[in-house]
Amino acid sequence: MANSFVATASLDTTLPNRFHQLLPKLLMLGVVLLLLILAALAINVFNKLPNAAISLQHKGLNTQQTLQLQQLLGEKADTNLLKADLQSYVAKLETVDWVGQADVRRDWQQGIVVNVVPRQAVAKFGSERLVDANGTVFKPADSNDLNNPSLMQLQGDSQNAVVMMQQIKQVSDWFMPLGMKIEEVIVTPRMAWLFRFDNGLRVLVDNDNTSEKLYRLSIMLQNQLKPQLKTLQTVDLRYKNGMAITKRPVIQQASDTTAVNAKSADTKPVTDANSTTDSKTNALKTTANPSH
Repeated sequence: MANSFVATASLDTTLPNRFHQLLPKLLMLGVVLLLLILAALAINVFNKLPNAAISLQHKGLNTQQTLQLQQLLGEKADTNLLKADLQSYVAKLETVDWVGQADVRRDWQQGIVVNVVPRQAVAKFGSERLVDANGTVFKPADSNDLNNPSLMQLQGDSQNAVVMMQQIKQVSDWFMPLGMKIEEVIVTPRMAWLFRFDNGLRVLVDNDNTSEKLYRLSIMLQNQLKPQLKTLQTVDLRYKNGMAITKRPVIQQASDTTAVNAKSADTKPVTDANSTTDSKTNALKTTANPSH
C-alpha cells in the first residue's frame, strides 16, 4: 500500500511541471496571433482610407502658373495619403518648363502638400521664351511675361544659353561703373557677338579672346575713351590689333529751312545706325572678321 501511494504522488507532480514549461510558448503564440489580427485590421483600415487631397501652395505663383499646376495635379490623388507615391508628383512637376524647384510632402491635415518655386526670368530668349540667370531657357505659363520691358532681349541658339548668360554677367559687371546696362545681345552660330547698351552703344566682337577684348574696352571707356563715350555709336572689336569706332551722326540745323543734315563724325561704320534686329544679325554674319 505504501509503494502504490508514492507512485501516484509522483505522477501528480509531473503534469504541473510540463504545463509550466509550455506556458511561455503558449503566451508567445498568443502574442503572435494577436499581432497578426491587429495587422490584418490595420491593413483593412489602411485600404479604406479616402484618396488624399492635393494642397498646392500659391505663394510666389501667378494666376496662370497656379491654374496650370492645378490642371496637371488635380484636386485629389488616385490613392490615400499613406500609399501616395510622392516622387511621381515631383517627376510631373519637373516636366513643366518654368518650374525651378518642387517639394512634395505628406501632411495629415492638408494631404499631399506641393510647394513650387518658379524660375526667375532675367531676359527674353527669342520671341516665345525666357531665360534665367543660370542659362535655362523656358516657356512661361503666362505669355504676357514676354512683354516685360525690363528684360533684355537675347537672340541665338538655346544650346549656347549657359555660355551667353555667363558672358553677359561678366560684361554687365565690367560696364556697371559706366552706368551702362545691356538691352540686347545677339550671338551667331559662329559665336560672333553684338551687344547693345541702354545708351545706344553697340559693341561687336568675335569668338577670339572675346572676354579679354570686352574687358579691355570697358577699361578704355572708363579712361582714355571716357570723354568720347556719349558720341560713340559702334565699337568693332573683331580685329587682332586695335578696334574700329563709329561715332554718332552730328545733327546740324540748316539756316534757311527746318531740314537737317547728318554728318558722321568719324571712322568706319560697322552697321547701319537705323538697322533692325534682323539686319544687325545679318551684319554679324556677313561682315568679314577683320584680321588687321
